[in-house]
Amino acid sequence: MQFPVKRLAAWLAASSMLALAACGGSSSNPPDPVTVKVIAMNDFHGNIEVPAANNGGSVVLKDPANAAGTTVRSGGAAYLATLIKQLRASNANNIVVGAGDMVGASPVTSTLTHDEATVDILNQIGLEVTSVGNHEFDHGKGELQRLQNGGCYVGGTVGKDTCINGGVFPGASYKWLSANVVDTASGKTLFPATYVKKFGKASVGFIGLTLKGTPAVVTSTGVVGLNFLDEATTINSYAAQLKKDGVDAVVVLIHQGGQTTASTLNDQSCPNLSGDILPIVDALGKDVDVVVSGHTHQEYVCKRNGKLLTSTGFYGSAVTDINLTIVPGTGVTAVAANSVPVINDLNTTVPTGYSILSKDATIDAAVQSYVNLAATLKNQVVGSITADIKRALLANSSTPTRDETAEGPMGDVMADVYLSGGPQADIAFINPGGVRADLIYKNGGAVTYGDLLTVAPFGNVLATVDLTGAQIVRLLEQQWEAPNCSAKTGANGCGRMLQPSSTFSYSWDAAKPAGAAVGSGNRVVAGSLKLNGAAMDMSKTYRVTLNSFMAPGPGDNFSVVTTSGTKVTNSGVIDIDAFVGYMKRNPNLAPPAPRVTRLN
Repeated sequence: MQFPVKRLAAWLAASSMLALAACGGSSSNPPDPVTVKVIAMNDFHGNIEVPAANNGGSVVLKDPANAAGTTVRSGGAAYLATLIKQLRASNANNIVVGAGDMVGASPVTSTLTHDEATVDILNQIGLEVTSVGNHEFDHGKGELQRLQNGGCYVGGTVGKDTCINGGVFPGASYKWLSANVVDTASGKTLFPATYVKKFGKASVGFIGLTLKGTPAVVTSTGVVGLNFLDEATTINSYAAQLKKDGVDAVVVLIHQGGQTTASTLNDQSCPNLSGDILPIVDALGKDVDVVVSGHTHQEYVCKRNGKLLTSTGFYGSAVTDINLTIVPGTGVTAVAANSVPVINDLNTTVPTGYSILSKDATIDAAVQSYVNLAATLKNQVVGSITADIKRALLANSSTPTRDETAEGPMGDVMADVYLSGGPQADIAFINPGGVRADLIYKNGGAVTYGDLLTVAPFGNVLATVDLTGAQIVRLLEQQWEAPNCSAKTGANGCGRMLQPSSTFSYSWDAAKPAGAAVGSGNRVVAGSLKLNGAAMDMSKTYRVTLNSFMAPGPGDNFSVVTTSGTKVTNSGVIDIDAFVGYMKRNPNLAPPAPRVTRLN
C-alpha cells in the first residue's frame, strides 16, 4: 500500500510526537507544588472582649518546666487579630475560615448590638468563609440572612443598638455556607453550599454545613421552614462535584464535633477521641482532605479515616494553623496542622516556645467603642451575691467550670428563676447548655444586668408542660441515654445533667451503665424523687417549667417533653426579665445547696 507524500509526512510527524509522549519526552514540566495556609476557628460566639479565665479565657500549654502543663490567659479579638496577621504574613496563599457559631449565645456587648459588633470585628479580622452553626439559628433564618446581607434590626433603635456605624449595617463581608440546610419553600440551600478559592494554579473548595440535629438544639421557632440533611451524604455529594469541577483540595467546615481527654493544647496523640463527628468522618470518601469541626467546644488536631480533623476550642482562645501542600491537577500531597493559642498580655510569663501577643490597635479601638456603647445598660446593678455562684460544683477558681455532666449552683439558681418567674408550677428544669457563665463575686457582690445576660444570653421564653411522675423519671433518664451520652462528656462520665429547682430532689446511681438506648435507661434510684421533701406519686400529674428551647422541644434530646408532655404553654416571660426580677427579690443571694445525690 502506498501513501501520498504529504499524507506520509504527516503520519510520520504524528507518530514521532506519540512516541515522544509515550517515552515521557513532553516539553511541558509538571506544575510546582503550592503551599496553602488555612487559618481556622470555631464557636467564637461573639467573644470580642477577653473572656473570663474560667469561661474560655484560658488554655493549658505544654511546659518543659511543669509536667502538668501551665495555664495561660487567652482570647480577645484584638489579640486574635494580631495572631492572624502574623500567620497570614508567613504565606501569601492563605484563607481564614470558621466552623460555625461565630455569633449567637454571645456575651452582653455583642448581644446588645444584635451581634452586629461581632460581625464588624470578624469582617475586619479577615474571616472569609464559615459554616453555619446551630446558635446562628437562635433568632430564625430571617435574622441570620440580615446578618449576612445587611440592614437594621427590626424593632431596634438606629444608632444605639442597630445600624450603629453611620446609621447603616452592611452585613458580613464573609460568606456563610449551608450545604445541608434547605429552605423548604424554595427547595434551595439557605446559603451557598460551597466556596472555591484559587491560590495561583491550585484551587481549594470548601463545603460548609451544620449538624443534622440542629432542630433539637435550638428553639423551635429558629428553624421554621428549614430542613436539615444528613451530613456525610451531603459532604460526599458536593466533594465529588468539586473534584469533578477541577478543585485540587476539599476542606469541610462542619459545626459538629468530638472530644479527647487531652490535658494540654495541641496534644496530637488525641487520647480517647470520641463524639458525634466520628461516624461522619468515617463515612467520608477519598475526595475530602480536611475536616474543620466545632460545636463541642473542644480542641484537637487528629487524623481520622485518612483525613485531618481539627477543632480550636471556643471563644477565640486558639486558632488552627493548617498547611496544605497541593500539586495542581494532582491534589494534596502533604498536610500538617497545629493549634496555636491566642496568648494575651494579661500574662507576664509563658512557657518556653510561646510568646505574648500585643493588641491590634485598630481592632482594640473598635471593640472598645462597642463596649462603651453597651456600658449604660450593661453596668446597671440589678442584685447582689455573697460568693461565687458557678456552673460546676467540682470546679475551682483557676479552672474552666463548663461541665454539662454535673449539677451546679448556677444552674440551680436558674431553675429557681424559672420557677419563680414563670406561671404557677411544681418544678423547674433548665438544660445545662442554657447556663453560659458563672456569677463571680466582685465589687462587694454587686451583680449587673450585663452579668446576668452573659449567664443567660438566649432570650428564651419560659414555658410550662404537664408530666406525670413516671414521665419525669423518663425525662431524667434521658440525661444519660445514648443521644446525650455521645454528645457530652465530663467529670461524671457522659450526658447532660438537667439543673433542678429547689422544690425537687432525687438520687441516681453512677454504677448503672450509661448510654442506654432511648427509653431504656435505669440510673434514677426508684422512689427517690421528692417534691418539697415528700415522695412523688408516679401516676400524678405535675406542672413543670422549662424554656422554649425544651418545650415544645425536643431541646438537647429531651424528647419526653415532646412525646409525653401535655398542655404545653408559652408564658411570654423572657428568661432575662425573670432573672432580673429574681435578683431584685433575693438580695445577697448565696450559692444554693445541691438537689441531686449521686450514688457510687
